[in-house]
Amino acid sequence: MNFKRKFLAEVFGISNILGILGVGRGGYEAFTWGYEYPDEMEFLIVGHSSFKTNGYRYITSKALINLIESSDAFLDSVYSDQLSKIMFSINSLIYAQLFSKKSLQKFTQEELDILMDTFVEENSTEDIYDFKYRTDAALNYDVEDKLSNIKAKTLIVCASQDGYYSPEFDMLPLKDKIENVEIYIFDDQEFVYNDDNSLFVNPFREFLDEFKK
Repeated sequence: MNFKRKFLAEVFGISNILGILGVGRGGYEAFTWGYEYPDEMEFLIVGHSSFKTNGYRYITSKALINLIESSDAFLDSVYSDQLSKIMFSINSLIYAQLFSKKSLQKFTQEELDILMDTFVEENSTEDIYDFKYRTDAALNYDVEDKLSNIKAKTLIVCASQDGYYSPEFDMLPLKDKIENVEIYIFDDQEFVYNDDNSLFVNPFREFLDEFKK
């Protein structure tokens, strides 16, 4: 984050940005930028994210790290096929998080195979060392006590059926933690995250309308 901030300042002469959008782990960076540099932006938009890694997310992250470290190939100097196979398994597990709880029930096993295979193929070039670095970094992420520093107008977007980032524990508590915040919870019973972003369009447009220059 500090590198990006320094890059904008040194290369483009930008010290204040209009706003930041972060989804998933990108939301971690958006929250952090918001509380560390509260006077340098006008808005934050955070979707499907949280202000800390706990509970199910912590267990999942630890399990993925254990899976990676269980392979002797992880310590090799050459990136082997074994590491690619582990990354395949990791992406297969991650894909289960990209459905609403109800929409997941409408697919046959054959359809789920196709959807998962497509997702895994699209992410097949992800480097396992980079993935582990990011997972390690997120493991102890907790900015709950710093959110009150955020001054930017903030939009939080979440899905009603999301099991990984839940409205109850990850979104609604932000009403009491960020002063100028709007929370939009959309009905995602038929929603498949990897294929459909249409439900984000209207709330984003309405929120951003006041920031037109």
